[in-house]
Amino acid sequence: MNTKGKRIPIFEGPAVAEMLSDREVRDYLVEMLCSFVRTNSGVIYRKERGTWHKRQFSDIDMDDMIELARIIDPEMRPALYKRIADVALFLSGIFPEHATRFATPPQAIYSARRTLEDYEQTGSRFYSVAAKETDQTQWKPVLGTLAEKFTLARLALNSFSERYVKTNRTRFFLQSPTET
Repeated sequence: MNTKGKRIPIFEGPAVAEMLSDREVRDYLVEMLCSFVRTNSGVIYRKERGTWHKRQFSDIDMDDMIELARIIDPEMRPALYKRIADVALFLSGIFPEHATRFATPPQAIYSARRTLEDYEQTGSRFYSVAAKETDQTQWKPVLGTLAEKFTLARLALNSFSERYVKTNRTRFFLQSPTET
């Protein structure tokens, strides 16, 4: 991590390396990162107490996903729990300096601003719930590992982001379509 030009050593390096030595964890993290290449949004109409409500959702917004998990059929919730945890890990891991600055829409009921600790608690909690409730047995141990070692996974993504995303930020994010 870089703070005002000074490198901060990550003492958890051996623990991060051990976690990443698990092929299933690495595969999951790769799939999770790829899921953010394209994000989805949509609108849901639902009737509550005789009144129809319209709600837009984005699968990169934790508050949207938490609200959707609240109103959706119970059998569909484990996938949303996993997505909520993935969003927490992605934002706090890849964009930690911006994660606490992301604006939350006014209709959000849970939190207008989050700290990295909030992301860690939310991510860990939802990975744990997803591990218990998912019917995809191949992901149960991985989700359980990420629930227990969320901070280590975040540190791994922080290191990845520091090395690859930040150094190529202008190439990936600031290039206009006419410059390609």
